[in-house]
Amino acid sequence: MMHMNRALHKFASGPDFSSQLGILSAPEGASRIKTWRAKLMPAILIFLLWTVVGVFIAVPDMVDGFRWSETISKFVEAWTWALLTPAILLVDRKLTLAYQSIVRVAAIHLVLSVPFSLIHAYLAGLILYPIPNIYWNPIRNTEYAIYFYLGGWGTYCYIIGTLQAFKYYNRFMNSQIELARVEKRLVESHLNALRLQLEPHFLFNTLNAISSELAASPELARDMIEDLGALLRRSLECQGSTEITLAQELALLDHYIAIQKLRFGERIDIQIKVSSAALSAMVPSMFLQPLVENAVRHGLEGRMSGGEIVVSARHIGSQLYIKVLDDGVGLPTHWRMETSEGLGIRVTRERFQALYAEPEGHDFTISRRRGGGTEVAIRIPLHRTGA
Repeated sequence: MMHMNRALHKFASGPDFSSQLGILSAPEGASRIKTWRAKLMPAILIFLLWTVVGVFIAVPDMVDGFRWSETISKFVEAWTWALLTPAILLVDRKLTLAYQSIVRVAAIHLVLSVPFSLIHAYLAGLILYPIPNIYWNPIRNTEYAIYFYLGGWGTYCYIIGTLQAFKYYNRFMNSQIELARVEKRLVESHLNALRLQLEPHFLFNTLNAISSELAASPELARDMIEDLGALLRRSLECQGSTEITLAQELALLDHYIAIQKLRFGERIDIQIKVSSAALSAMVPSMFLQPLVENAVRHGLEGRMSGGEIVVSARHIGSQLYIKVLDDGVGLPTHWRMETSEGLGIRVTRERFQALYAEPEGHDFTISRRRGGGTEVAIRIPLHRTGA
């Protein structure tokens, strides 16, 4: 007796005790319920769809009075197609995998329409057979079999036509999505290539400026190198992003401004006037640096008195407006942006064209200021962080 109790205790405490008694744990039960729901849902949707079709078929016959036998007949015809729909879908999937030509698939479906229509006619007849009032049953009266068959044949063709239309529309949409992804990757590659053109250009100019200060002021050159290193580290953090927040862009610009402050001291005053609401706006990464660099090199560097640069940004409605102003020597008399050979302006302009093509649109203009100096005006669509 003691041995029997021990055996029972071991059996009951074993890991397979529940499964041996046919009892499911809560997670297993929930998993099976989900599996059954996943299997039943397509069948329920097919039944509901054909019920709606039955309503549309039955309603016209109700205009001159409700006759329950005719109504039941219409619903049975529709529900019979519901029974055949899984087989039709399976056959169509097999044909689609086997043949790429839509003409061949259509030809095989045309052949299959005959047996499917016959099966539908006689299956509906069997279901309707217990109702004697339905005298047009194809089994009771073979004269009506041809009408059932032709009606079923037309329905089968409609099912296949609708199925092929949805299938090829889905393929078309998938191809459009894939095309959009490819275009996006191409734009991103183009933008990265443009940025890679800017960075060596900027690095060369900055190192050239540092080397000019190295002999006269080693400490100043060392401070400039530190700011350059900080700027390069920040730019590497944003390297994988075509757009960053304006706050991040201004943080990058701060290090470049620090380098220029060390070089020119009080001769150059660079001011940032940006509304707090505009700081979260998305902008191209490192687009302000070449614009400020141009203002310094071509506007203020050659003047003994130096000058002022103002970077401003504000948003109006769904647009972000950015300006880079300087009071330097201004543009040459016959200067045009379209014919400018400057790398910074050309690359920045191309980046804006790639990022903000129609329908979003943008404006990028460079013009002379009244009283001297240059104005760079930019308008881009307003995008927020995470939008």
